Amino acid sequence: MTAVSLGDLARTFMLRRQNVALKSQAQRLSTETVTGLTADVRKKVKGDLGSINGIDSSLALLAARKSVTSEATLLASGMQNVLSAMNKSASDLALDLTSLSPNGMKMTTDQLGTAAEDAFRSAISALNTRIGDRSIFAGNDPQSAAVADADVILASLETAIAGAASAADVEQAVFAWFNNAGGYAAMSCQAAPLAPIAVSATENVKLQVTAQHSVIKETLKGLALAAMLNRGALSGSDAGRTSLAESAGARLLQGQTDRIDLAARIGMVEERIEAAATANAAETTSLQIARIELLGVDSYETATQLEATQTQIETLYKLTTRLSRMSLVDYL
Repeated sequence: MTAVSLGDLARTFMLRRQNVALKSQAQRLSTETVTGLTADVRKKVKGDLGSINGIDSSLALLAARKSVTSEATLLASGMQNVLSAMNKSASDLALDLTSLSPNGMKMTTDQLGTAAEDAFRSAISALNTRIGDRSIFAGNDPQSAAVADADVILASLETAIAGAASAADVEQAVFAWFNNAGGYAAMSCQAAPLAPIAVSATENVKLQVTAQHSVIKETLKGLALAAMLNRGALSGSDAGRTSLAESAGARLLQGQTDRIDLAARIGMVEERIEAAATANAAETTSLQIARIELLGVDSYETATQLEATQTQIETLYKLTTRLSRMSLVDYL
């Protein structure tokens, strides 16, 4: 029988090929040991990729919905915080305004005017709240401010009430400014409300409160009316200023129920978002378990194979080192 020997170059290429193959196998087994999932998906499912593709597609969709529900949660929470702050400020101010006696002291009325203007400024600032660079009360135009700066609005209102001779005249002028196209509408974002947000396969929620919402406008009317006390309204009549304060306070008190109702509706939306997020998380967990069942490997068996492969690599290194030291002298 004729013996066939390999030349040095052929042997080098053979050893290199075996080294690459063993390293590739070790890498695959290492990955499978760490992840607990097969590295060769097609082989594991015997070429039927329909099920695993369906699971992966569903998981990707659920990941997108998680992002949507997170954003919706932040948006709803931001709206809730703003409305709660506005309601507290307006309600507290209303009690002070309506507590004035017919002979209320000028200093007290002036102090309430200052407090009212501060409350109005705070409300405007709150309406321009941004979350993640989104103006939350600007509807479909999230990059724009929901309302103009408080100084601009107050200056325009001050011009509107110029010449008013009674509390009724001031009230009429302020309300006309808010209702006319050249007043509040021109100084607030006119974008349409947000479209319904899909937080699950079957659940859409509406967060459509903007600076144009009637409850917000009515609250701003009451705050602005009281703020006019700090803008020189009826400065020559203590009785007229007291009447104006009481009128503003009554307006704010009347709107309290509507403000609470609006906050409650947003609270219900928050609950629905949370419920959808919980359901999505449960579905994600179920799909991940199903994916593991399809692609999972025996960790003990994989670790054993990895150890055997590492032993083969070490043996190959030793053999390569030994062959590299051989010379003609060894055969003489």
